[in-house]
Amino acid sequence: MIRIFIVFLVFVCSIVSAASAFVVEGPRTSTGNAIEDLKRASRWSMTDGSLLATGQRGLGGGLEYSVDKSICEIHFVDGATCADARSVIAAALERWSSGHPILKFTDVSDQITPSFPLAVIGETDQGAEIDFYAATALQFPNFRNAQMNGYTIFYDRPVGYVTLSNGMRSDWAKDRIESADIRVNRERCFYVDENFAKTKPGCVHFPTLIFHEIGHALGLGHPEEYPSKNIDNDDVPYNAVNVNCLAAVDSLKVSRNVAGSAVMVRRNVHSPGLWKRGLSHDDVAGRDALYPHCDITPLPRFEQLWGSFARSDDGSIGISRGADTARDAVSIAMSDCEATSISCQLYKPFNGCFAYAMAKEDVRNANSGFDRRYWGMASSQDPVAARVNAVAECNEKRGQTNVCRVHTQFCAFDE
Repeated sequence: MIRIFIVFLVFVCSIVSAASAFVVEGPRTSTGNAIEDLKRASRWSMTDGSLLATGQRGLGGGLEYSVDKSICEIHFVDGATCADARSVIAAALERWSSGHPILKFTDVSDQITPSFPLAVIGETDQGAEIDFYAATALQFPNFRNAQMNGYTIFYDRPVGYVTLSNGMRSDWAKDRIESADIRVNRERCFYVDENFAKTKPGCVHFPTLIFHEIGHALGLGHPEEYPSKNIDNDDVPYNAVNVNCLAAVDSLKVSRNVAGSAVMVRRNVHSPGLWKRGLSHDDVAGRDALYPHCDITPLPRFEQLWGSFARSDDGSIGISRGADTARDAVSIAMSDCEATSISCQLYKPFNGCFAYAMAKEDVRNANSGFDRRYWGMASSQDPVAARVNAVAECNEKRGQTNVCRVHTQFCAFDE
């Protein structure tokens, strides 16, 4: 029989320090070794046919998904329509499948009615392979927690082996995912238009939420929750992870070094930052480790988003982030700074994270002001490294240790 494997949550006010590489959900009973768990993790299996054509649940013919009409009842504060919501779901699925020759998605909303397996008798009515719903707390008790934005459940079946997406048989993986349900909390307010991030800060960016939840439906978990399960191929965060297409666990290891803002990090989904950034190297590595193939096309990374910073000795600063080009980032930051100063100096544009530190007038007093004569700036793909380096540069200029503090910090992909 089909068994519920696990429940995934995304909360409104989740605060996540960082994430390292990727984490898979499973197996049902952990071996205590992250690499062994990866071998045994639940995943969708390769099949010859599809659900519609042959009744087979799996990767063959693309994972077939159905969008329930309840999605049209979501409260969109920006006027987004039912068609917009469906387009967002299709776009988010496309992002997860981009560059992968086997992992594809097929819309069967007009052919298969979504069904929640726990609510039916027997195992035959499971709906499509991935079903999308919206529900109230009355309809779905898990949403009684008003801070919960989305909830994903997948169901796996114990089998003797799983056929991987590269066509190879895995005798380690014995749990085959056959159905997943992604639910959105109708008690919350949502928006699609990125411009509403500032005008409706209490609402949730629908594309970012859906983007995150799909990763759970594929078998990926929250990296920050279990550091001992984080997987990488080195100890350098943010760089690409090379996954062996014929032996996915080869060269992989547990890594505790942290990197922020992967899609699968359970961070604040209010803003569109993660959506604008796209899949991180870690997200792609998790996907490719569960669904290996030798013809995967590398994806362009989120480095296409730019930020910049400008400052003046009189204390004025200018910030830009989320710009499409380095030139745009520079122009915005300088204009922002020059609105209050005529002596602005520009820091080079960047596509990672940035920190600006200044010396404190009195380090013993937390409320003391900053001494603008001593400052440091740094950028890095790692926000922690940016902060550390900026403070170190500032301390060096001051000629003392532990006198500088971070004044301003942000990432190019932030809102």
